[in-house]
Amino acid sequence: MAFRENLADWYVSAQGYSLTKLRTQTALSKGETPGPESSIGKIITANQLQDICNSAIEMQDHYGLMTGDDMPADGLFQQSFMWAPGLRIAGGTDEILKNIIAERVLGLPQDVRVDKTVPFDELKSG
Repeated sequence: MAFRENLADWYVSAQGYSLTKLRTQTALSKGETPGPESSIGKIITANQLQDICNSAIEMQDHYGLMTGDDMPADGLFQQSFMWAPGLRIAGGTDEILKNIIAERVLGLPQDVRVDKTVPFDELKSG
């Protein structure tokens, strides 16, 4: 994909995220509890960080592989790229957050779970 296309995608995602944050702020200003909008934000920002850093490293060509004090931008893109997968896991994986969005935002039916009413310590294992 060309860089301009990536840039346009990042811009559209950022605008959607800004509007989603406004929904959260509106709910808070009305004294309501915000919905699952933060799940949307986390999915967007974590994936976008990883994608932007990957593109920046690719644009640096061979300099993207450098280590030490001579790294372009002090290795900011490389550090962020290595940190981004952890961000996608912390606070709930992408899959869990997508389930939350599907069930609470889109109103899709929940996954079938026969053990939903059983306490965790009473689940059969093995």
